[in-house]
Amino acid sequence: MADEKRQMEDVLKDLGHKLDQLIEEAKDKTGDIREELDETIEKLKVQRDELENNISGYREKGKEKWEEAKPHFNNAMEELKSAMSKIFK
Repeated sequence: MADEKRQMEDVLKDLGHKLDQLIEEAKDKTGDIREELDETIEKLKVQRDELENNISGYREKGKEKWEEAKPHFNNAMEELKSAMSKIFK
């Protein structure tokens, strides 16, 4: 259980770094591209924050609750990773 949580936290940290990189890249853009990047950044921030909050909440509730929530977190992580990988192609 601890290894899985640590792995998810590591992925979230990596996604946070990529999000920071995207924010830096967006600073150099203008017009429609900038608007689109800003919207994407905000959506990704919300998804990341929700996932971080959920992980923290389930960490406190123990192993049984974690096992119930793990598939949801795995799906959310994959969606977030997929969105980030599309941006960084």
